[in-house]
Amino acid sequence: MSNPNYAIFWTTNAKLDLKDIYLSLKQNISPLVATKITNEIFGSLNSIIFPDQFQIDDYRIDCRRIIIRIYKILYQLHDNTIYVVRIFNTFQDPIKSLK
Repeated sequence: MSNPNYAIFWTTNAKLDLKDIYLSLKQNISPLVATKITNEIFGSLNSIIFPDQFQIDDYRIDCRRIIIRIYKILYQLHDNTIYVVRIFNTFQDPIKSLK
């Protein structure tokens, strides 16, 4: 399902982050859980209905954030496009989001 209000663009970093999350979950928990959680992360962007819906991130003030389970999705909204910037485990150092 895609977001009818906005186009979604995944940065290279965000794609790599999602892949790393999937592989880590697959190896440490199960392929089923890895698929379920990465689908939740992927699908969360469809919940954006209006630009100011989610909070501005504390560390990346140029981004808004969506929290899914223990993962933070950082995105920017320009015109009618959502740019997914980073995705990372909230137990990690938040400074990672600045890279």
